[in-house]
Amino acid sequence: MTDPRIARLEREARKGGINRRDMLSTGLKLGLATPVITSLMALAPEEGLAAPKPSGRLLLPRAQDGGSTFTYLRDGGFPDIDPHSQYDNAAAAIVWQIYDMLIQYKGTSTSDYDPMLADSWEQSDDLSTYTFHLNPAATFHDGDPVTADSVKQSFTRLLKMGLGPVNVISRFLDDPEKIQIVDDHTVTFNLGTPQPLFLAAMASSYGPFIINSKYVDANKTDDDPWAHEWFLANAAGAGSGPYELDSLSPTEQAVLKKYDGYYRGWDGNHFDTVVCRVVAEVSTRRELMEQGQADATSQNLTPDDVDALRSAPNLDVVTFDSTAVFWCSMNFLKTKTATARQGFSYAFPYDEVINSAYRGLIKRSGPIPSTVRGFDPDVFIYQTDLDKAKQLIIQGGFAEGDTFDYLLPSGDATEPVIAQLFQSNLQQMGFNLDISELDRTAFVDLMYGDSGAEERPFFVGGWSWWPDYNDSWNQLVPNFTKASNNNVGLYVNDQFEELMNQVEHYTDEETMLGQMKQIQNILTEQDPPAIFYGQLLWYVIMQKNIQGAYFNPLYLNQYPFWSMSRTAS
Repeated sequence: MTDPRIARLEREARKGGINRRDMLSTGLKLGLATPVITSLMALAPEEGLAAPKPSGRLLLPRAQDGGSTFTYLRDGGFPDIDPHSQYDNAAAAIVWQIYDMLIQYKGTSTSDYDPMLADSWEQSDDLSTYTFHLNPAATFHDGDPVTADSVKQSFTRLLKMGLGPVNVISRFLDDPEKIQIVDDHTVTFNLGTPQPLFLAAMASSYGPFIINSKYVDANKTDDDPWAHEWFLANAAGAGSGPYELDSLSPTEQAVLKKYDGYYRGWDGNHFDTVVCRVVAEVSTRRELMEQGQADATSQNLTPDDVDALRSAPNLDVVTFDSTAVFWCSMNFLKTKTATARQGFSYAFPYDEVINSAYRGLIKRSGPIPSTVRGFDPDVFIYQTDLDKAKQLIIQGGFAEGDTFDYLLPSGDATEPVIAQLFQSNLQQMGFNLDISELDRTAFVDLMYGDSGAEERPFFVGGWSWWPDYNDSWNQLVPNFTKASNNNVGLYVNDQFEELMNQVEHYTDEETMLGQMKQIQNILTEQDPPAIFYGQLLWYVIMQKNIQGAYFNPLYLNQYPFWSMSRTAS
């Protein structure tokens, strides 16, 4: 049976509708095997036919000329907008407008919730059962009512397809038959065991979206029983969010139009149209913002650009604590011992990375950001100490004059600076660091492939992660557990694994916090798998005449368009 995901991507590649960079990103998010992704990329052009071309000329009409249109910029495309398979924040920003969830995180909070399709909810005393009461005014974009059956069918599709974000929900709900339809507007999730994090996961922007299931029935085939092929690029009538998909060119732009029948209403000022434009060049994105031809962009300029734009008279630069942590992975086998890994951690130039490479857009942290449940405010933080570093590296099995390799993905402006700063520190101690960059395709192929530790570099720079919802386990499990293919350093620590198993389904908050404290100490002071730079300060560059925007650290690169508007000139 042909996988419809592969078939569609192959068609897009052959006609030039998706470039290699976007093919790589999409393939990974869809969970395709690395050899499949590589073969698809070979069919795709270096740049898609529809991609914006570099030019000294400005590409967009002036944002101020269309008061009811909001235009924001992205650096990559979004060829998958299926709400139950997309696992990428570029697509999530669009999907979050077309499809509503039952609940969402409240404003900037990572622990409180606001209604969406559910206008109220309650849980049992032991947190094993959750009941949601739907807003009776909620309809899909074709006018059909949103019902409890819609909810059950949506979660059934998410779980049965088993793509991208399925683990967000399947960690707590393994069988859709545990969803009970009480009446047309009431649905109960019987989880079987206490699940304190269920609401957190239900507010994630990856997975728990409600769709009009009649479009599954209308577009399914024998080879594609969940109509995934249709939902990849279509949404007409299927959503219940504030905006409908008007047009989509996966490598160029998406256009959203307001849904007049949205159940939360359109009183006051709102944008009628939202345009997400893909602009590949950093310099062009900056120019569009400076000239007022785009309304917003986030986390896709250089630190120098951000510094410069702080003084632009028409722009606001908003920064906030994100849920994203950056690090340099260490090869578990090649680094030999925990002692040596501690030494390399002391050798890292933290102050220079923060002040020079990131220009203050990052702050020190361990593996868990301060914005995520389970964060230890007393986590062990390394400070640069070259004398101690050299002593521990030699004690850990190395000799002065040894050479280590450091690999980066090509195309990043900040990470080579970090590598060179680290290289300088190691040279002062009598060691050598060979820095190399690898084409991003080959880099990801190596990191996500079956290569063993001997084939992998000593250090891998530029790695990062943020959780799908507010939970430390969800942040750590993809990156440092031995079964995960995202564990690029092939880290193994039995005590860490045992504690992670215990916190996966915790029932007592205080016990979990104590276990997470132990886990973070293992990953820092005791046996570090990586050198943790710190937690990003996320930035959003926005025209000063935009009001109503707020930013949640769990909805990175997403905008609350329904609450936003443009002030009168």
